[in-house]
Amino acid sequence: MNNRSIFLICGLALLAHIAMAQDTSVVSLPTMTIQSTRQLETEATAARSLYIRQHEVIASEPGLSLQRVLRGLPGLQISERGHFALGERILVRGMGYRAAFGVRGLQAFLDGIPLTMPDGQSMLDVVDPAFIGRSELLRGPSSLFWGNASGGVLHLGSLEDSTLMRIRYVGGGYGLSQALASTGFQRGAHKVRAYASRVSKRGHRAHSNGSFIRAGVSARTVPSSNTALLFTLNTAFQDVLSPGSLTLEQLSLDPNQADSRYVNLSAGKASAHLQGGLTLHTQTRLGLLTATAYGISRSLDNPLTFAWIELDRLAGGVYTQLQADMGAVDFAVGLDLRQMRDDRFRFNNAAGSKGTRVLLDQQERVGSIAVFAGVNAQLSSRFGLSIGARLDRLQFEMTDNLLSNGDQSGGRDFVALSPSLGAFYHTNTLTWYTNVGTAFETPTTTELINSPSGEGGFNSDLGPQQTRGVEAGVRGQLDRMRLGLDLAVFSLHIRDRLIPQQGEDGRTWYNNGGKNRHNGIELAVDWPTGSLIGIRIAYNYGSFLFLNEPGDGLRIPGVPAHQLHLTFHGAARSGWQAQIVLESASGMLANNTNSVQSEGFTVLDIYLARSKWHLRRFSLHPFARFQNILDSQYVRSLVVNAFGGRYFEPAEGRSIQAGIGISLR
Repeated sequence: MNNRSIFLICGLALLAHIAMAQDTSVVSLPTMTIQSTRQLETEATAARSLYIRQHEVIASEPGLSLQRVLRGLPGLQISERGHFALGERILVRGMGYRAAFGVRGLQAFLDGIPLTMPDGQSMLDVVDPAFIGRSELLRGPSSLFWGNASGGVLHLGSLEDSTLMRIRYVGGGYGLSQALASTGFQRGAHKVRAYASRVSKRGHRAHSNGSFIRAGVSARTVPSSNTALLFTLNTAFQDVLSPGSLTLEQLSLDPNQADSRYVNLSAGKASAHLQGGLTLHTQTRLGLLTATAYGISRSLDNPLTFAWIELDRLAGGVYTQLQADMGAVDFAVGLDLRQMRDDRFRFNNAAGSKGTRVLLDQQERVGSIAVFAGVNAQLSSRFGLSIGARLDRLQFEMTDNLLSNGDQSGGRDFVALSPSLGAFYHTNTLTWYTNVGTAFETPTTTELINSPSGEGGFNSDLGPQQTRGVEAGVRGQLDRMRLGLDLAVFSLHIRDRLIPQQGEDGRTWYNNGGKNRHNGIELAVDWPTGSLIGIRIAYNYGSFLFLNEPGDGLRIPGVPAHQLHLTFHGAARSGWQAQIVLESASGMLANNTNSVQSEGFTVLDIYLARSKWHLRRFSLHPFARFQNILDSQYVRSLVVNAFGGRYFEPAEGRSIQAGIGISLR
């Protein structure tokens, strides 16, 4: 962790502590029950499919990856790659399948700070899964609220824990070692929390070891009875190796091997990420005004098989919204401004070292401005309508600093209008809803600069994809059975979808591939059968098809048609807990022509923990996790359309993780 990050974290904590010196008498501020829609909605009045999960401090869950924390959310496919280099693969209703790395087609937030850049690419390295306290998933086209790349919205909130101090250590198979600590204090309505963690892993595959260091601080202060301020600062440092993906022959011979090219050229990644933000909530005469300003800094060294990439990024923005409750009608209006600047360099990879030959030297700038408005009208005690629209303008510019092959400088502008219309009907315990939504997704800067020729400049033939979607569903509680229910059906029609292509050297570029259709069903059931026993079921079915090129009726690669998550939780009055988690998925196609498919899989995990052992003010929390107890050999993640048939990223086999947590109250 560098000195700048430590200084900023300590400075912010000190600022929050000073603000707490005055204990202001406060009046409760109106809060957004649903954060991802930016409107005065609750689960009972939202005319769209969404799912909110509160994550308690569960001793039996190490929280080593987002896949472990978020699995079982309806409509979400999240796949660990078995190594840290590329992050989890995340899809919502098939949106984002084309991502070779990072996350596409999804707007992501951490404590209200965007993790998605103006060009639509999301980097989740800074998120520490062990400290996630709330996850909110808005499924379906959502450009009305957040603009570009809003095939869905994932809003993550940090754990709000009253514990004075918490430390934990986890060790396990494949060289796993995780240590974390958190602390916090509160005075009246003012509070501050800070955390730090380090995780390292040798990995189950050759050339896949890596480590993460993460830290963060958040503070909330209430300077007056109608105003609240929230500070957040998060940082992450990553140093990892990448084993690459395998052919079917390599997978059958030895799934733990690495691609020899990745080993010989020391492929991997080292990055440093720092982001901070300030959010103001204030109650005005017109309504609740929310304004957030944020900044992001990221540096990257990325040796690949075809080049050595260096990137320095600065990004930031401001988004504001005014929400007013006028009785039977409430409205929201907002203005968003975002900017991003990347200084990108590409050198030759000289046998695992950065070469001296400059292949690319350019600065990329992306700016966006947007306005939106939405109205919710309660037409009766049970029935309501929701309508809104958003107008976005995005500008991409690139300055080519390598003129030996000509000046490739240029720019692209994109303008999009995103309307939405929905309705809901509310009974005592259930909400029935339907809506029609839209989304657009521009190419990212990474996709625009990767032209088939490999030269610099933007790919002038690449355009945005457009999505129109309709859905209907029901969510709520079935009182007689004490059953929580979330059921949705959807249909998405996509045109000009971006299709990845990969060359012999491993470089990926994109073209607009035509029309697609995504139809599906999502079901989530939460059934507490007793005070100490519970069952949670999540099932997704989807038909994801090309409608023209590369072939009418061919399935979209990288997305399983069926997914099932089953969790059984039991607890004894003595404090012992157990969880049995069963996950099953059908096979996935690996390429556009549907000529190669991975096999389906079923994986069983078992968790054991002791919730509390009290020693005066201290509590001990021992736990263990038995991963893939059936030792299934399977592929969880694919690199779609990979050159040379290198599609497969094998998952981990059977392993044990165990640890102990100590908390002080």
